[in-house]
This record gives sequence, C-alpha cells and structure tokens, in this order.
Amino acid sequence: MQNRRRAPKDISHKSEDQGLFKKELGQFGVSLVPHIKRSSRGDLVVRGYLNGKREIFVIFAGRRAKDAVAVESRLKAMYVRANQAAVKAGTPPPEVNQIRLAIRIEGSWRSRFQRDVSGWDHKSFQLLASRWAFSDADGMTNLGGRPPFA
Repeated sequence: MQNRRRAPKDISHKSEDQGLFKKELGQFGVSLVPHIKRSSRGDLVVRGYLNGKREIFVIFAGRRAKDAVAVESRLKAMYVRANQAAVKAGTPPPEVNQIRLAIRIEGSWRSRFQRDVSGWDHKSFQLLASRWAFSDADGMTNLGGRPPFA
C-alpha cells in the first residue's frame, strides 16, 4: 500500500490542523488513566473515560504531542505514587483504571472501527485534543495546546 502521508517537515500548522480537526470543536471533561502509548507518527495516545463511564482514547497529535509531555509526566507520577503508597501500606497495587487525572479538553471527535478475532466490528471513539487544562501536583492549573488554525 502506498504511503500518501507527507514528510513531517512538509506539513504546515494549517494543513496539520485541517487534517486533524475536520469536525466541530467542543469542550469535554475527561478522566485520563496512566495507560499511555505513542503512535507510529509520535502522537501521544492516552486512555480515558468520558463522564466517568465511556471509554475513549485521547490523541495529542502532531505538534501538540510535544506540549502534552506535562500530561504524560503527571500520569506517570500519579501511577508511581499510587504504587509506592500500596507497597508502604502492604496492599496490592491499584488497578490502572483507578488512577485518574481530571482534565478539560477542547477538541473534536472521530470514531474508529476495529475488527475482533471473531470478525465483529467494534466502534471506539478518539478525542483529538486541541487545548487542555489540568491541575498539577501542587494544585496549579497547567494549560497546554493551542487552538487550530481556521
């Protein structure tokens, strides 16, 4: 299959945003969990929950992935702190889904279908983050991202 993607050096901020934010932007309260990975393009992908129930994936794509290092660091620190507290208390470590970072995200949705081993398609949702805000360990508000080019 032919790779039709342009080289990263050939992508302007405007063309990147036009490719990412094809639908209307909205603001959402999400709880992120420390289940983090990177895509083949270097995008940060974090699992989270919308309204505490619906599982989603939040994508910090393109140039915003560099801005999201603070989110990634905060989630990793929360995970380490929770595990250290469990060891100190002599209890089993907490489930990853129990460790949550509340974050406000401005972004747009895209849906994905993935086929399971039995051949059924399952719909999942990805929130492409444009801007975000969360509280750090000291209670200070941490802002990241930038609005998309029009």
